[in-house]
Amino acid sequence: MIIKPSIRSNFFTNSNPLGVQKMVNNYIEDVKKLPKYKGPKNVLIIGGSSGYGLASRISLAFASDANTINVSFESIPRGSKTGSAGYWNNLFFQDAVKDLNQKHFDFNADAFIPETKKAILEKIQKEFGQIDLLIYSLASGARKNVETGELIRSSIKPLGKPAVGRTIDIKSMHVEPLTVEPATEQETKDTVFVMGGGDWSDWVTYLDNAGVLAKDFKTISYTYIGGKNTDAIYRSGTIGQAKLDLEATADRLNTSLKAKYNGEALISSSKAIVSKASVFIPQMPIYVSYLFDEMTKNGTHETTLEHKHRLFKDMIYGNNRILDENGRIRLDHLEMDSKLQERINELMHKDIDQSFLDLEGTKLFLDEFYQINGFNVPGVNTDQEIDLDALQTTYKTDKYLDLLAD
Repeated sequence: MIIKPSIRSNFFTNSNPLGVQKMVNNYIEDVKKLPKYKGPKNVLIIGGSSGYGLASRISLAFASDANTINVSFESIPRGSKTGSAGYWNNLFFQDAVKDLNQKHFDFNADAFIPETKKAILEKIQKEFGQIDLLIYSLASGARKNVETGELIRSSIKPLGKPAVGRTIDIKSMHVEPLTVEPATEQETKDTVFVMGGGDWSDWVTYLDNAGVLAKDFKTISYTYIGGKNTDAIYRSGTIGQAKLDLEATADRLNTSLKAKYNGEALISSSKAIVSKASVFIPQMPIYVSYLFDEMTKNGTHETTLEHKHRLFKDMIYGNNRILDENGRIRLDHLEMDSKLQERINELMHKDIDQSFLDLEGTKLFLDEFYQINGFNVPGVNTDQEIDLDALQTTYKTDKYLDLLAD
């Protein structure tokens, strides 16, 4: 089949595997140009198929020679359905590391359920013995309550009053108004349940009880803090409540891990990136476009890979940590520069016309939005016939374990 972008209500319903493959290979070529560092030996990543999780995995594998296990919940190609970009990211990562003297495994599974935790534990025991690092980078819209069987859904909403702003309609390439009504009390509680620290704590506790955490074990979860330009949805919204729970979880875990393993539980605030959810958050596409534009001009813009590489090389396993008063690692310090934030705030309060869409930052935002799904990737023939079954036959190996198969 020939795969063209299918966009419905600002959501990609498909992916292009050849574009995904090219992007994975680009990331790996980029990381090979970056300095190596001494880091962990065995790593478990919860949510390592895309975004910051994938960038972390690539940095650790190629710059620190780490072994990895990734758990992610991906859509499998079936018939005319292409499967998710994350599914192909996992397969093409496996192909890229096949000649390395390392071990890498992927589990397509629901990270929230006990059956997955049991399967991962058995793989750790068999292949690694113990792990040195657990990265929690899960971005899920729903989590099953294993006690009741109910599927709980999160909501990206403000609290108290509507969030009013603008977004980019990807299909029409117009800037459109966007209003999100405030969350109910139950929606807020549900978002904390799905996106807070509960499952992170469950993973660490389960593996701790099983005796597979190594001396000096570290675990880290990613957050986004932002400033006044994104506050209505983030720190002052349902996500903010979830992140407060995540940070409280880090404090609890840090105390126990330090006592038992000389370990650490860390929160790292990352810079704003392009994600599938970006266009559904009022002002976020506008903010990120201006951010990319200004940071590119002043030479401080980092790719997702460069950003996470710096985290591990300099701040987790290096001596250049930047911490705030709450003990959070502020990898986002370049974004949160006060002069930069003021400049973006000025821009965001101006009327938007065609010149906004012509900005290099806006073009970068839109390119990345397409490219995380494998589209508009330079060097990829968009008219090429793609045989999904043949691709899977070629790239799917026994290092990819599908716990969700029918």
